[in-house]
Amino acid sequence: MAALVLGTVAAMVVTQRVRSEGTVVSDIRMKTKPGDRYRACFRTPRDDTFEVALVNSEEETVRVLASGARLEGGEAYCFDWNGRDEASAPVPPGAYRLRLTRERDGLALVSGEKLHITAAPPP
Repeated sequence: MAALVLGTVAAMVVTQRVRSEGTVVSDIRMKTKPGDRYRACFRTPRDDTFEVALVNSEEETVRVLASGARLEGGEAYCFDWNGRDEASAPVPPGAYRLRLTRERDGLALVSGEKLHITAAPPP
């Protein structure tokens, strides 16, 4: 019972901290570009360091697009992706989402917007 209460309190503290800091990122857009390339774009409200990754429907990392990326608040950032995983193999058809992890505290956001891949990219 004590673990349940402690877990609930910890979740409330994290939620309150996120609310007081405002949005971690905003304006997330994912789109297909000509030539079976993909682009994920977003804005950050303040300067921070992020890991930018794509995840599958189980939220497993498929490809890290940037690690230790120092992003300036208010600016728009776009990252291109070739539809391949960390081992350069084509990802299977499916839905992929952007995950941004703020490195100073590990706070992660997975986008609601999905990028649907219907066929493997060309070799």
